[in-house]
Amino acid sequence: MGKVLLPLFRPVMLAANCVWNSCVWHSRETFRQENRWPTEAELKAKFKSFAAWRELHSQSAQAVVEEYFEAVSAYHKHRENVHLEMNPPGFKPKDHLRTVTWKRQGFDVEGNTLVLKLSRGKEPIEVVLPEGWDVVVLPDGTEVKGVPVEVKVKAVVRRRRVENLVLHVTLDLGVVPVNQVGAVSAYDYNSAVFARAVSSGRLDLFVCRELLSLVQYRNKTIAGFQEKMSRLKEGSRRWRRCLSAKVRVLKRLGRRIRQIEHTLTKSFAGLDEAEGVAFAVVGDLKDLRRSARTGIKGRKASQKINQMAYDRLAREQRYKNLVRGVQTDTWTERNTSSTCCLCGARNPAWRRHRGLWVCGRCGLVLQADLNGAANLLKQYLFRDCRNRALSFAFREARVWRWDGKLNRFVQVSPRAA
Repeated sequence: MGKVLLPLFRPVMLAANCVWNSCVWHSRETFRQENRWPTEAELKAKFKSFAAWRELHSQSAQAVVEEYFEAVSAYHKHRENVHLEMNPPGFKPKDHLRTVTWKRQGFDVEGNTLVLKLSRGKEPIEVVLPEGWDVVVLPDGTEVKGVPVEVKVKAVVRRRRVENLVLHVTLDLGVVPVNQVGAVSAYDYNSAVFARAVSSGRLDLFVCRELLSLVQYRNKTIAGFQEKMSRLKEGSRRWRRCLSAKVRVLKRLGRRIRQIEHTLTKSFAGLDEAEGVAFAVVGDLKDLRRSARTGIKGRKASQKINQMAYDRLAREQRYKNLVRGVQTDTWTERNTSSTCCLCGARNPAWRRHRGLWVCGRCGLVLQADLNGAANLLKQYLFRDCRNRALSFAFREARVWRWDGKLNRFVQVSPRAA
């Protein structure tokens, strides 16, 4: 959507912003008087009679309160984790155009026209969409028609000016068919290396040093800006300029990091589809960050672990696999890093420096992450990777590395990696 529809959406988005600011004011007053934060039900009941609430559809107004309550819950969680520098959600400027959400009962679809409902007695907003807006084409050419379940209208602001409006429509594609018979692949996520093992005997190693270096460079950039801003008066002209430069640089670095992450997960899904994989297994890393914070690992290793977006990579790989007919599952990585994938003997000391695995029983020499991926595959197939020999032989590992000129991962020789 362009600026043509901006006059139609401006009153609605300003009303949503007014509801947000009302939630902030009421929450602060309740905390000051009663030393507690109001619940979501209290906030919804409080503002039903407000004029700004009556500008929106009832579910759209409730969505604003739900977003505010999620922000407050996140603030409480950070405070419980001893992040005392975090602040509760605050007020927005009066002319701020807040994102408005229409849930399923708040809009209708008439052909290629999206009818967004407002409060009773107000004319709805009609948006004409292009032909085929609700059709998703899968990589194999299959067209799946989705049912819209949620609509969001967001304002794009650059240099304090609204340049455009963006319409986000969430579609329910129903049940996407997946392959039930085929090979199984397992993925071992690491900060700089991602390993892949397939039950057909294929091994792949993705070297992501560029991704790690960008994350580390982002840390140095943040530290540099914070050092400069600490010497300036907060809110001054130079402080605001420094803040704008910081946001601009971090957005650029964030786009580069997300590009590599999307290309990496797309390569995973493409290999699974090409090799007839039916199930892809990703390690369950929910306890990895907790173990890194307990002091078990070193300071540098803990920093790498806590800053890599493992959950986001798993979610991206899952939806890319889904549209290719591959089912993704998570499985425990218990004992996978300290067990030999060939003979099943376990000894943590056999994992040598810089990710080298040398088995003291059978003499297997393998990259440690490839050994972990193979053990994760055994764990998923046989429910245990210890004291069990590998029932199939692995081929020579392929090595992939990021090519900055081509903006994709290319296969290189193992010696070059």
